[in-house]
Amino acid sequence: MRGYRTFILATLMPLVLAAEEPRPQVRPADLTPQAEARPNPRPEEADPQPEAETRPSSGPSEPGEPGEPGEPGEPGEENTGAATPEQDRSGVPMQHILREDDFSYSACLLELTLLGADFSEETAVTEADHPQCGIARPLRLKSPLPGIEIDGGALMRCDTARHLAHWLRDFVRPATTFLPGQPRLVGLEPGSTYQCRPTIGNGGEKLSEHAFGNALDIAAFRFQDGSRIEIGTRKDDGDMAEAFQRAVRSTACLYFTTVLGPGANAAHEDHLHLDIKARSSDFRLCQ
Repeated sequence: MRGYRTFILATLMPLVLAAEEPRPQVRPADLTPQAEARPNPRPEEADPQPEAETRPSSGPSEPGEPGEPGEPGEPGEENTGAATPEQDRSGVPMQHILREDDFSYSACLLELTLLGADFSEETAVTEADHPQCGIARPLRLKSPLPGIEIDGGALMRCDTARHLAHWLRDFVRPATTFLPGQPRLVGLEPGSTYQCRPTIGNGGEKLSEHAFGNALDIAAFRFQDGSRIEIGTRKDDGDMAEAFQRAVRSTACLYFTTVLGPGANAAHEDHLHLDIKARSSDFRLCQ
């Protein structure tokens, strides 16, 4: 055992002593590589200065570019400079651009079913005279939530129905509990649903979201006790009907990208226009 220890010490001791020896200090200057001596370039070898690039003066920007007015949109809508699907792929019918893939469509149908909506799947809607109008996978929504009917049903895209059902469940139906007598909401009286037409108030230069199944108009809310709250111009009436209209209109902008109503323009004095128009950065228009 003593011989083994002696062997270990004899082997490791030189390594330990070497590790303890002071190392020479290296000055920063020693780490700086010496610049390689190079002869000065001859005049013809000197790097020429790049010439300034000459560009033609730019003409007017295309409609929709930032800083330039784009196509007019929904009445009262401000141009955000964002390219919409209609602008990105002009010439392609919107029902094809907005057509949901199989997975997204099935997921939307499942969500509506879980919410208790009553709907039916319809055949594709097309317009021979107006190929941009139509819905590739339309639904006829009869009841977005159990016990809340849409008079006559409404034709729309599944995603529009889904946003409507969530808004009614999360905000509109709870808001009715503050009304006198707490009447139960039983129906929506619609204005326009699917309709192939241009937006109102801009000279017909652009199609309405109604033409794609993205929009729904609500003219009145109907309650179980027979009472109704019609959408209309209310100039500080101070009653619960005005409070209810203000509340549901404000909360609608959490679910829809466009909410227009009384005061937005003359075309929306008697109904709420709700749509899910796609805009960049999830921009929302609430007027």
